Amino acid sequence: MSVVALLQRVGEIHIDDLAKHFEVPTKTMREMLSTLNTTSFMPRNSEEQLPFYIDLDRVDDEDGIVCLDLDEGPLGVPRITATQSVALLTGLNYLRSIPDFQDISDVDELIDLLSSEQPGLNSIEIDAPAFDNDLSVLKRAILTNRQIECRYVNSKGEDSRRRIDPLLLLTSEGHWYLRGFCHKHMGVRTFRLDHMVEATLVDEPRTPQSLIEAAKLDDTAPIYNASASDTEVILELAPEAYQLAAMFTTLKEPTKVGEENVRVTIKLGYLPDLGPLVCRFGVHARVVSPPAAREVVKRYAEQALGEFSNWGETE
Repeated sequence: MSVVALLQRVGEIHIDDLAKHFEVPTKTMREMLSTLNTTSFMPRNSEEQLPFYIDLDRVDDEDGIVCLDLDEGPLGVPRITATQSVALLTGLNYLRSIPDFQDISDVDELIDLLSSEQPGLNSIEIDAPAFDNDLSVLKRAILTNRQIECRYVNSKGEDSRRRIDPLLLLTSEGHWYLRGFCHKHMGVRTFRLDHMVEATLVDEPRTPQSLIEAAKLDDTAPIYNASASDTEVILELAPEAYQLAAMFTTLKEPTKVGEENVRVTIKLGYLPDLGPLVCRFGVHARVVSPPAAREVVKRYAEQALGEFSNWGETE
């Protein structure tokens, strides 16, 4: 608080002189100023907080001058540093590259305002993210209540044409998924967008049956849908791998194993998918049965580690 009082009295002072005045190293004084910026001053016996601001960029990058400015809060213009301006401009430029935000004038106005306040920052450029055209088609289909047609290549490599009523878009583990009513199977299925190509809007509304199913869906439902031909797989999971069970429809209530582990039974249509899913969780997930599923995970782990011999029995 003595630093605050001195700055209020003298207005400006070089950081070396400030450190000398309080008989501390310059590095220590710089750390103290950073702490002051994040704590602010609270007068004794008062509930009113009087925040202040010290421009650390000026201390570090310009003339080493330390000065104290009281922040007028909502009555004044909030102060931001050059570093904060760069972060905001980068985020706004990224936002402007997203199709849904390209025509929003407020984003452009904020970019212009920040650029004018911080000369030299208006040349910030970022690589625009690659947005899948199929994702835009699906979003339009959901918003306009229409069907789509597409080619779909499933995990087994089977290529087929699909007519789908899109119901819900969600993302998990870095992948986009569509929950939709599949006309081929006459039921709700989950489709990975990177397996979907040539999606086009169909000038037909979604079927009444699909809208009934849509009312039952939410983004907490399992990613993988079970079918009668799927293989039952028993997994033993530690708390760090509980998330794996949530990706599937479990066939029965989990049973406890030891202090924290649980054993769950899921159904999986394509066993090779199990390798990367289980290995992602390391020692926290284990396949109990069937042997074919254990073998799939073992081979995937061996391939990932680049080892193919002298393994013996592997858990």
